[in-house]
Amino acid sequence: MTGWLTSDLHLFTPPPTYWSSIKTAAHPQPLLSGLLPALAQQLNRQVTMTDLETSMATILAVFQKYSEREGDKHKLKKSELKDLLHDELPDLMAHVNDQAALDSLMDSLDTDGDAECNFQEFMTFISVVTVCCHEFFKDEHD
Repeated sequence: MTGWLTSDLHLFTPPPTYWSSIKTAAHPQPLLSGLLPALAQQLNRQVTMTDLETSMATILAVFQKYSEREGDKHKLKKSELKDLLHDELPDLMAHVNDQAALDSLMDSLDTDGDAECNFQEFMTFISVVTVCCHEFFKDEHD
């Protein structure tokens, strides 16, 4: 992952431009506004992170890895999103046989209509897929 996490779950200091680009004012939720600077500060130090913190850092790193490829580095173009889905969720994408369904998914993620997927739109997708997986496995084990 481009130098973010070491094998013993220590975090390399990310490029200074990445964390300075996070503006707490862009996050209207009061709880998150208070937590983002603390998370950024923790991620800027070399510390052992919890599983959840590691997962959050991984999601951020994966989004950035694909969004930096072309155009606006804070948004995924349709081609970048398609590559991300195929590379990072191959088992899920193996079940998508209909290109129209994939195009529809990509269009539904774009809630602001700018033909790109910003991080909040991406996280909505990740959250929905995670909830669906939870429901599937919950029902499977009952």
